[in-house]
Amino acid sequence: MGQQLPIVYVRGYAMTEDEVETTFNTPYYGFNLGATQYKMAASADPRMYLFESPVVRLLKDHGYRDSFNNFVDWQNRPLAGSVRDWRGTLWVFRYYDPEASIRAEARPEIEGYATELLIFLNRIRRACGNPDGFAVNLVAHSMGGLICRCYLQNEALADTPLRNRLANQPDADQPFDWVRVAKLFTYGTPHKGISFRSGLGWAEGVRDYFGFHGADTFGPETMRRYLRLAGNEDLHTYRPLPHAPPLKRVFSLVGSNFQDYVVRSAKAAVGPGSDGLVAIENAYVKGAPRAVVHRAHSGPFGIVNSEAGFQNLTRFLFGDLRFKLFLRPGRLVRDLPGRRDRDDRLDYLLIETSVAIRGQPGYIHTRTAEHLSAITVKMTEAASGPPAPVDDRIHLFTGYFRRDLKLAGDGFARGAIDIRVEPHYRHDGWIRDSRYEGDWMMNDRLHFGIRIGADGKVVLEHRWHPRRDNARLDLTHGGADIALPGQTRRYVAGGALEVWADPWS
Repeated sequence: MGQQLPIVYVRGYAMTEDEVETTFNTPYYGFNLGATQYKMAASADPRMYLFESPVVRLLKDHGYRDSFNNFVDWQNRPLAGSVRDWRGTLWVFRYYDPEASIRAEARPEIEGYATELLIFLNRIRRACGNPDGFAVNLVAHSMGGLICRCYLQNEALADTPLRNRLANQPDADQPFDWVRVAKLFTYGTPHKGISFRSGLGWAEGVRDYFGFHGADTFGPETMRRYLRLAGNEDLHTYRPLPHAPPLKRVFSLVGSNFQDYVVRSAKAAVGPGSDGLVAIENAYVKGAPRAVVHRAHSGPFGIVNSEAGFQNLTRFLFGDLRFKLFLRPGRLVRDLPGRRDRDDRLDYLLIETSVAIRGQPGYIHTRTAEHLSAITVKMTEAASGPPAPVDDRIHLFTGYFRRDLKLAGDGFARGAIDIRVEPHYRHDGWIRDSRYEGDWMMNDRLHFGIRIGADGKVVLEHRWHPRRDNARLDLTHGGADIALPGQTRRYVAGGALEVWADPWS
């Protein structure tokens, strides 16, 4: 299993005073909330599924110790020198406490929260005895991920904002500087802002102009300010400072279940293709690994309180083997199935993917048309010959194995990915244009296993269902191609599933 480091949880946005009070009165700021569901099973009776909460699972499954009643004072300030075994500690950054009615301080800009995070991390480091190589893992929900990115991208926090926040603090004479972050994991964070469905752009302008309860935090102008981004940079662009983790160590978990979000006004404004508050395409850091799960932004069916979310979190934090999957669609050599008329044009490909890890219930990643989360690949028009995909290399998934959980007697960590590719056509009619879907050009499951030998050699074992004979590839020095299934090769040439695997820590 990968190395333990202190985990610091950073919760999301509390808009109203009532939400701030509820947050203040919850010791773990919501990270303690679990979920109970009933699901239909093979029998006539539904089965109960319980998720105990991330805090409970980290304490029980991974041996973490929480800071409450152990390493913090009555104001949740870490106590210097109070921790012996510092790696397995869990901390909650309670940044909304000053705004509760008992203190009633004014709500700061997001730079203020990020500066408080800088101070909190320094106090954690002193509580742990300032050990060599000290670093933390940040786990954040929603706006908490933007606070973390502000800390990781905004070098100005260590100047005047820090001095102002330290005024009259009991430990203001102690050194406060950047604390290294090893990994950042975000649940449903609006890394590219919160945008509304078509026709409601004016509502975004009103939100950003008035900034009611800090709602402009999710608008482009304010985000570029606290993330230190230029006007021509995408909001989900990551510009890490030296104390920040590299891009490959930033993971975004994205939700796709907008129907079950509990805030009706938000899901009505944002609409399908979101978790009810954050659009799927806004919920990840540009170029970083990510997974999509059919969960809402928060609530009983929320993204934090899910087994799929927890598996992605713990495998990213503690896994020791990384794998990446890409699809290269290849060059079309004949018409795809389902085309109705010779004059109809191939408009785009819809790609569905679902990834399962052996021994784990359900999928840890799923993007489907049913959930309005499938990948859309536009096609380019060609002067002669068939159209070609705009993207010739499509990232499907990045995941992590824990080799200590593989089955006894099997040297491979194993999983499976379902891949479905459906063409969509455009029909130009006399009265109006229309679009329609064709038949599947690919609808297959790949079973795969990965092993790292004592000599460091990385071996991939794979087969397409329903074949029973496995083939093997050497991934020690880079990625390798798996030929697409025979049915798909009738339509394309040069296509492949590209697989990479390497040790992870």
